[in-house]
Order: sequence, then C-alpha cells, then structure tokens
Amino acid sequence: MTSSHHKRIAITNLPVTSLMIILCSTPAAADDTSGGNGGVPAVATASPGDTASRDTAATATGQPAEPGPRYPRAVIARPLTLPSGVAMLGLDVTSNNDLSAMSGAPTLGYGITDDLEVQVPYTFATREFEARGSLSVDVGYKLLRGALDGKLEAIARVRGGYNLLTQTANPLMLGVHVQYNLTDDLAVITGFPSTQQLSIALSRDAMTGARPIDVSLPLGLGYQATPLLYLQLDTRLARLDIKDSANAFLFSDTTPVALTATYNLMNALDVHASLGTDLSNSPGDAVSFLVGAIYYAGKL
Repeated sequence: MTSSHHKRIAITNLPVTSLMIILCSTPAAADDTSGGNGGVPAVATASPGDTASRDTAATATGQPAEPGPRYPRAVIARPLTLPSGVAMLGLDVTSNNDLSAMSGAPTLGYGITDDLEVQVPYTFATREFEARGSLSVDVGYKLLRGALDGKLEAIARVRGGYNLLTQTANPLMLGVHVQYNLTDDLAVITGFPSTQQLSIALSRDAMTGARPIDVSLPLGLGYQATPLLYLQLDTRLARLDIKDSANAFLFSDTTPVALTATYNLMNALDVHASLGTDLSNSPGDAVSFLVGAIYYAGKL
C-alpha cells in the first residue's frame, strides 16, 4: 500500500498539505522435527546435475525467516499509516506559474500505533514572508488492511485546524483514504491527507458570509515505475453541493490534475516533485509546482 505521507499537490484546491526495495529472503528447506518421538531432519536433495549439492546435502536450519521491512522503500507497498514509533519530518515548497505566490509547508508526523497516526502540517507564505499561516492536524486510523488477498487498505481520516493569519478555523474534513492494488505495480487511490471527501466550513466566508458544505470525489492512479521511483496522477471526478457550495464535474466544469513523482533516495529519505493545473480553465495560468522531501526516523 502507498503511504499517506508522500506529498503531492492536493487537487481539491491545489494547496500543499500529503514517498524501495522489497526485502526478499530465500526460505530455507524445513521439516517438522518436533514430533512426539523425535524426528530426523530431512536432507535437502540435489538435482542430478549438481554434483556439489549432491556431495554436500544441507539440512534445515530451523531458523525463522528475516522479517520484512515495516515501511518498504517501494511507495506502493507501504502501509497508509506510519508504523508504531516511526516519525517523519517533511518540507514542501509550492508556487504558482509565475512565482508570484509561494509557500512553505513543514509537516510532522508520528505513528502512535501501527493502526493510528497523526500528521501536523503548517503552511505559510514565503515570497512576502509571513510566518503566520495555517496549522492543521490530520489523524488517520486503520479500518481495513490486507483485505482481498492483501490488495485493499482503508484508513479513516479527519482533518481540522486554524489559520493564524486570518484568525479563522479551517474546514473540518472527513473521509476514507483507500488504496486498492490492481497489480504489484499499479494501484487506485482516493482520499489521501488534505483531499478528504467531506468538507464542512466552520467559519463564514469573508465575502459571502456562507459556510459551505460539499462532498468531493478524488481519484488517483499510482504506478511503481522502478523499485525506487513512484508516480501518481490525481484528479477530482466531482464536487457535490450540500449547502452554500456549487456542483462541479470533471471535464464540464473543472479538470484538476496533478502528477507527482516520488524517489526514495535512501531508506529514510524520500524526495518528490509535483506539477498541477486545471485543464478546463486556463491550464497555463493555473499551473502550480511543488518540490519537497520527507525524512523518516525509527525502525523502518
């Protein structure tokens, strides 16, 4: 499963918020030597053409196989929450097409248990430096892991926060972060952190006085191009009005897309870059960029 912690341009409003080597061990030949009357270990027989193996027959060692990584280097194989005791420190920088609006976004995260994690992102303006920004808390809890022969994982997520600059509450966001692996290298994803499906405004809009509520349908396609390089293409199928919002549908009203590349530079370090735009509304003017890195500490 992919991690929830690999940053990409969020396609709901293009902010910043939310990257491999699978260890393989060759199992030793083993047999049951714990019978009630005692057992004789089975001798590994060599193939007819292997004289050396035939002359030197090996017995089972009885040693357990080495455990696999808790947080693999391949993004697609990672759990969607940080393992217990693993911390992360991330930093993203984003910009619009002409660099007139730039922001920084440090993020802290910690796996409280294997099933429960918390992330704390902070976003602030960097071009005309303003330290006061938007502080959020994103909590994820495992609903499913390893279902459907290990292909399906689902994490309940809730996100909220406060904007220190505007002195208003951020929207309350609720959703389910889901990944289904179609193959070992290809996955369908929805609802990663900052793209939760349900958004409930807690503060009134400064212009209209409204407090919109809407449901979005984000969708992503992840591809593990190499053992260390992961690509993800994200869009939003629709935004559905519940209160004081507006419906928006893919292709007809808006076509937000973001392509993110994540490279595992070393076991504990991911670097990533993302390019996003809205293909339906002046895509050149709507272009945004993101670059960043995440460092992991703990037993991976």
